[in-house]
Amino acid sequence: MNQLFNYVHNCELRTANCELFGQLDISKIDSLVKTMCLAWASDKCEYPNETESLYQKEVIDAVASGADELAAISAWMQQLQTTKAGAV
Repeated sequence: MNQLFNYVHNCELRTANCELFGQLDISKIDSLVKTMCLAWASDKCEYPNETESLYQKEVIDAVASGADELAAISAWMQQLQTTKAGAV
């Protein structure tokens, strides 16, 4: 995950002509977080659309309703790990 983050982070900074992560537009940061999360989850669900749908429901919708983003992502990750473990 760290290698993915560093690669994408460096690409985003160069593309946006920024030197610091905090200088990126919030939509770029949201996109970066989503990309990293979906990359992590790529082997957790049988269908990619299911992974993205669960991310929308468990993270995006939860944050829009006032939930803490890190807590929502953590819960989503735990749900995917539990689901995968139950399928094995």
